[in-house]
Amino acid sequence: MFRFGQLASLLGDGCGMIALSWWVLDKTGSAASMSAVLAPAMAVRVLLLPLMGPLADRFPRKRLILIADLWRFVFSLAIAVLVRSDRFDAGLLAMLYALSGVGGAMFAAASSAIVPQLVGRGELQKAMRQTHAVDSLGRVAGGILGGVVVSFVGVFGAFLVDALSYLASAASSLAISTSTRPERSADDSARGRWSDDLVEGFRLLYRIPVLFWLCMVAMFMNLALSPLAVILPVLAKQARGMPAWFLGGLESSISLGAIVGALTAGWVLTRLRAHRLVFAALVMLGIGVAILPWVPTALLPLSVLFWIGVGQTWANVPIGTQISLTVPDSHRARVGAIMAFLCGGIAPLGVAAAGFMISAFGLTTAMACMGASLLALTPLLLLVPRFADFMNASPKGAEDFLARHYPDALDPLPK
Repeated sequence: MFRFGQLASLLGDGCGMIALSWWVLDKTGSAASMSAVLAPAMAVRVLLLPLMGPLADRFPRKRLILIADLWRFVFSLAIAVLVRSDRFDAGLLAMLYALSGVGGAMFAAASSAIVPQLVGRGELQKAMRQTHAVDSLGRVAGGILGGVVVSFVGVFGAFLVDALSYLASAASSLAISTSTRPERSADDSARGRWSDDLVEGFRLLYRIPVLFWLCMVAMFMNLALSPLAVILPVLAKQARGMPAWFLGGLESSISLGAIVGALTAGWVLTRLRAHRLVFAALVMLGIGVAILPWVPTALLPLSVLFWIGVGQTWANVPIGTQISLTVPDSHRARVGAIMAFLCGGIAPLGVAAAGFMISAFGLTTAMACMGASLLALTPLLLLVPRFADFMNASPKGAEDFLARHYPDALDPLPK
């Protein structure tokens, strides 16, 4: 039921994102205007993630997912009404999209911690691969569906599908019968406050240098990659003069690559140590982004984005699995949310700057700089303490990783 809800909301997300990009570019023709709409929503989601994490370590996670889906339904429907009335107001649109991001932050905090509650530890790596596969499948289908709906039905139809998808996801969450209440000790439940949980999450992450410095490297990598959200619509609509279904194809190509990456990650990890796979995957990302603006025709960009999708998943699956195995359930949601906050904390700046970069330097130069930045940042993983040990630990070794290397990390805050 969790997978069904995840897939339904992703289908809607694909429709909504393509519809939003197409509507803004159609009304303004400006990449800067699109950045101005997308960046606030991304900032809201990133900034609220660490604040939502403690909630997901206190309350049943399926309940928070339900609330998040209903919240996003309301504001997605409001955007659909705005489109239906043909009232384009960039400020109002940015505000509604940002308010929808509040629900996105709550959903992300709860969903990142719910999977280990639904499967055993021995099946967690398989479940994480499935998570990425379902996520990517939803984005493939969502990109195709969004492109087709915008092309043949219109922007309003795509936003309406987006809103209704959240209702389907909420109904699916209601049907989950497994208890998703976080594991907490009696003492922890009695004395802890939300603010204590938040502080303790940051403190725990700082006491685990391998995770903290991994976040620092990922932060700048995500900054370099974040303009892609603006660049792809500009590449499709303005640089190539293609219809909305081509943008859907570009979005779907990344996700199709991610599906292949998820399906092959287990096989690759039997032949290549996990830390080396992460290095190779990040190099794939950098090369793919750098060469994308130079590839001709319509088919080759799809192939390059497929390559990028494979690289993203080959990096994310082993890292996500080790984090889920290492961090105890009592802290998993808040630590995962704080890590997501740190990893994506400055990404909205990249989205906000994308329009300026394209206007000032051109699409080709902007993407070449993005790819070069990713390649330059990859060797910094060598400086992350115990990175190879962390990535290559067995499930049992990962579970004991904190006790062996950071025995004081879980010491509680003084009362």
